[in-house]
Amino acid sequence: MNRPPVTVIVPIFNGYGALHRCLAALLEHTPGSDVSFVLADDASTDERIPGLLDRYRKADARVTVVSRETNLGFVANTNRAMATAAGDVVLLNSDAVVPDGWLERLRDLAATSDRIGSITPLSNNAEIAGAPRWLVANSFPDGVDLALLDDVARTAGTGEWIEIPTSVGFCVYLRRAALDEVGLFDEERFGAGYGEENDLSLRIRSAGFLNLLCDTVYVWHEGGVSFAEAGTGELAANLGRLAERWPEYPNLIREFIARNPLWGVQARFGLELVRRTKPAGSLRVLYLSHRPLWSGVIGGTELHAEDLIEALGGRIDPLVLSFDEAGGALIQWGTGPRAPSFPIDLAAVAARPEQWVALLLDLGIDVIHVHHAMRAPLDIVDALFAEAAGRGIPVAWTLHDYFTLCPSATLLDAEDGTPCTSLDGAAPCPGCEGLAVRFAGVSVDEWRREWARHLGRAGRVFSPSRSAADLIARHVPDVADRVVIRPHGIEPGRPAEPHPGGRNIAVLGYGGAHKGDHLLGDVIEALAGRGVTWHLFGRRRLSVGDRPDVVVHGPYERADLPGLLADHRIAAALLLSPWPETYSYTLSEAWRQGIPVIGADLGAIGERIRAEGGGVVIDPFDPAGAAAAIERLLSDPGELARIAEEARETGLRLPTPEQVGDAYAEEYRDLAPRPRSPQTTAIGLEPDELEMAGWMGSFVSPLPC
Repeated sequence: MNRPPVTVIVPIFNGYGALHRCLAALLEHTPGSDVSFVLADDASTDERIPGLLDRYRKADARVTVVSRETNLGFVANTNRAMATAAGDVVLLNSDAVVPDGWLERLRDLAATSDRIGSITPLSNNAEIAGAPRWLVANSFPDGVDLALLDDVARTAGTGEWIEIPTSVGFCVYLRRAALDEVGLFDEERFGAGYGEENDLSLRIRSAGFLNLLCDTVYVWHEGGVSFAEAGTGELAANLGRLAERWPEYPNLIREFIARNPLWGVQARFGLELVRRTKPAGSLRVLYLSHRPLWSGVIGGTELHAEDLIEALGGRIDPLVLSFDEAGGALIQWGTGPRAPSFPIDLAAVAARPEQWVALLLDLGIDVIHVHHAMRAPLDIVDALFAEAAGRGIPVAWTLHDYFTLCPSATLLDAEDGTPCTSLDGAAPCPGCEGLAVRFAGVSVDEWRREWARHLGRAGRVFSPSRSAADLIARHVPDVADRVVIRPHGIEPGRPAEPHPGGRNIAVLGYGGAHKGDHLLGDVIEALAGRGVTWHLFGRRRLSVGDRPDVVVHGPYERADLPGLLADHRIAAALLLSPWPETYSYTLSEAWRQGIPVIGADLGAIGERIRAEGGGVVIDPFDPAGAAAAIERLLSDPGELARIAEEARETGLRLPTPEQVGDAYAEEYRDLAPRPRSPQTTAIGLEPDELEMAGWMGSFVSPLPC
C-alpha cells in the first residue's frame, strides 16, 4: 500500500499560549518532505496571532498560513482547509501537543489496510481516547511529561486494530479515500461545532471503513482553549441533530461506555506508567478498599484511608485497588479526585488472576494494606496474598468493621437489621446467608473460615479501638498478638461555644438501619412536645413524617460541620448505632467541637465515652430509656456544661491526621525497611482473544480484510 502525502491542519481561533506550544512541538517533532502544514486562522481577535503564524511560516517552508477575513466557525474553517489539502489529513487542535515520531506511527497504522478511515491517538484529555483514565482530564505527578507518556504508549501499546464508535476531534488522522467517499464535515447541520466529528465517523463507518484507536501514540490535549474562545457552539441542539440522523448512536455510545472494551488499553498503559515512576526512597503501598477513594463517598473507611494517604505525603507512593459489583476493578495512583486510574475487567481475567496479581506486585509494591475487602473476589484476594507471601511482601490490615466475620460488616442481619447471634453459637442470620452467597457463593460459616484465613496472613492488624480488637481476637485468635491499637485522626478545630441551656440535638452521619434510623424515630416521638429540635446533618431524609421539630440539613462537607454545629447552637449530639462500631468519626467530630454525646453503649462508642467522659451512654434498643436520658441531661444545665467541658478537653487530645500519618510511616518502615524496585522490563501483557473480540464488538466493518 503506497503512503500518500499528509496535510496537518490546525484550525485556529485565539489561544495564543497554547497555540505557540502546539506549533513549536508540531514542527519540531514532524519531519518529512511529504508532510505539509496548514495553519487556518479563523479571524482571531488576538493581535499577536498573525505575527506568531508568520514566524512559523518563515521558519518552515512546509507551512502555509490561511487567514480568514471573517470568522467562519470551526466546521466551515476546517472544511475549507480539508477541501484543498493534499493526500491524507490530520486535524490537530491548536491546544494539542504532539510527541516525537507521532505522525509516523499513525501513518504506519493507516498503511495496514484500505479499510481504515480514521485514527485517533491516546491522550490525557480526549473522552473515550483518554488514558490511563478515559472520559476525564487526567492529571499526573511532577516529572511525568509528554515524552514519558508517549514512550509508555509506544511500549505498552499493542499496535492492533482497536475499533471505536467515533473519532475524537482533538487529533484525528483521516484517510483521503474515506473523505472522498463520504465528504467533509456537515456545515449545514452542525454549524459552529460539536457533533461534526461524530457524524463524520458514523458516515465513515456506514461506508465500510474503520474508526480506529491507535494505542501506541500519546498526544497531549490541554482542552477547551482555541475553539472555546470562539463560543460554545450549539451543543444540545447539535447532539439532537446527531441523534436525529443516527438514532442508534446514543445507545451505541452508552453501551460502549458501560462495556468499556478499552479497559485493557487503559490497564496496560497505567501499569507501564506506574512501573516507570516509583519515586526513589518512597514505599509503594497497595491499598485494598471497597470503594474508589476521593469519589465523593464519605464513610469511615474512606475518610481514614484518604486522610492517611494524604498525611503520609511523599513518604509513600500509593496505589488503591477497589472493586465493583459488576466484575470490575479499579486502580488509582496518587491522591485526590483527579489522580490517574485505570480499570481491570475481572470477568475477562477470571481464568488468570495470578497473572494480574503478579503484574501488580511487579510494580515494586512494598506493603499491602487492606482497608476493606468487600466486593473483592475471593480468588483474587487469595492470589494476591499467596503471591505476596511468596515474595515476602508484608500485609497490614485495618479493622473498619466486622466484614471478616459478617457479610453485612455490622453484625446485623442484612435482611431485618436485628443483631447477630450466630457468633455465640446460634444459626447464621438468614439475610447474611443470602449476602454471603451473593458476594462469594459460600455459606456464612465458610465465609468466616475463609476470611479468617486471609486475616491471619496479615503481619500487622490495626484496630482503632480496643473493643474492636478484642471482638476480632475472640473469633480469630491467631491474630491476637499482631493487633495494634491505632485510633484514627481528625483535623484540629476550635471548640464551639457551649449551649448548656439549649435543646437542639444533632444527629450526625448519613444514616440507615446500621445507624439506628428505625430507633431514632421512636426517640424523637418519645420527646415530642418537650421543646427538643432535632438537626439531622448528613441524612437526606428520615421516615418520621413532616415534623416542625426535625430539621433535615442533608449531606455536608467535613470542613463545614463546625460552622453548622455552631450556627444551630447544638447542645448535644446523639449516636444511636445498634452495632459495635469500631471507632466513630462522628463521635470525634462532636468532641472536637466540645459537644457532649449521648451514645450507644456498644463497641467503640461506649468504650470511648466510658474512658474519656464527654457524654453519657444509653441502650440503643431502649428508645424510651434513651429519651429519658436525653431529657435528664438537657434539664440539668450544670451537668451538661460539665460534660461539655470533658468533650472539649477530650477533643483537644484526639490525634490529628498528621500524627496518625507519622505513626503509620514508622509501621510501614518496620514492615518494609528497604523499598523494592519495580521489575526492570516493560509490562508484557498481550491481549487475549476475549479482549480483542470486545474491541470489535458491534463495530465490525462490512468490508473484507
